[in-house]
Amino acid sequence: MSTGTIISIIIAVVGCILVVFFYMNDSINKRIEITINDPKFIKKVADDIRLPFLIFDEKGTFHSESGEATAYIEKIEPIFEDKRLSGFVVYPKGFLKEAPILQAINNDFRFTLPKKINTYDWKYRIPEFQGTVWADTGKYDEPPAVLFKLEIIR
Repeated sequence: MSTGTIISIIIAVVGCILVVFFYMNDSINKRIEITINDPKFIKKVADDIRLPFLIFDEKGTFHSESGEATAYIEKIEPIFEDKRLSGFVVYPKGFLKEAPILQAINNDFRFTLPKKINTYDWKYRIPEFQGTVWADTGKYDEPPAVLFKLEIIR
């Protein structure tokens, strides 16, 4: 075999390897692009990044959740003193190393630091009645919802 033939074979083999490499690279890039634009994948990543949370009302009724928060929380029980909301007890389904973060969404309630009342449960108190009492002003058919958000630290 002549030197020119050997060089031609080497160039052809290198060319084939480069074509296969670029095709595989392009194919992998397309698969990645399709995967990251898939709504199921985006939801999964968002749920993994955010803390799971529950939206609930003053009766402890769950309205919304993200990140499968109900897998962590059994129930939320309101505490009433003198017929006024004075806090909540959060009953997790298992041990939570850190207290969940409780915040008011559409009202001015503030909470004291949570206290563990036994091995699992957390108590959140409203130091004194805050905000306004719903009054019959005739402006609304029914009182606005009082909602809260509980974020679970995993």
